[in-house]
Amino acid sequence: MAHIENIIFDYGGVFLLLDEEKTYQAFKDLGLLFISDELSASNNDFQRGRISIPTFIKNIQKELPRPASEQQIIDAWCAMLGGLPQERIDLLKRLKKKYRIFLLSNTDDIHIDRVTRTIPSTVEFLAQFEKVYYSQNTGYRKPEAEIFQLVLDENNLDASKTLFVDDVKENAEGAGRVGMHYHWLDLSKETVLDIEKVIEEIEKR
Repeated sequence: MAHIENIIFDYGGVFLLLDEEKTYQAFKDLGLLFISDELSASNNDFQRGRISIPTFIKNIQKELPRPASEQQIIDAWCAMLGGLPQERIDLLKRLKKKYRIFLLSNTDDIHIDRVTRTIPSTVEFLAQFEKVYYSQNTGYRKPEAEIFQLVLDENNLDASKTLFVDDVKENAEGAGRVGMHYHWLDLSKETVLDIEKVIEEIEKR
């Protein structure tokens, strides 16, 4: 039978409310009708910390049919960001009494700055984790094996006793490839508030 001692959580979608359609619409309003391969690659590099905020913004501006200011780009990029429900923070407070818990997010400096400045409960939320990992500080991004291995190695975690939770199926499966238990949080059917039941089911296997 499995025994879970550690839980690594994703951030956006799992805890932080997201509405990506708002960002898509904001960029459509600026004239961006589709995401090119170049822009997608730029986003991936940005999340790995390989390019700066000004470079990322310039890469977006190049794709637009008409001029847009740096602030317009930042506001559009952050339009998806919602709140942090208190009941999800309370869940972490319960879980940390029994498990070592960590945060692992594919994110970037623009989003982290906006969330930190505009959502007061961010401080309380982050304080629940033993350690927080943002992709742009690691050089990798999920589902790359290196980012999962980094968290395991730095914290002496046994993969076979560690659960990873993400609302992106590909990312969840990436954790499985380094030996972790994983759960894809299908947001059309469940929320992170159901995770205690998920753990019970895993430990019965």
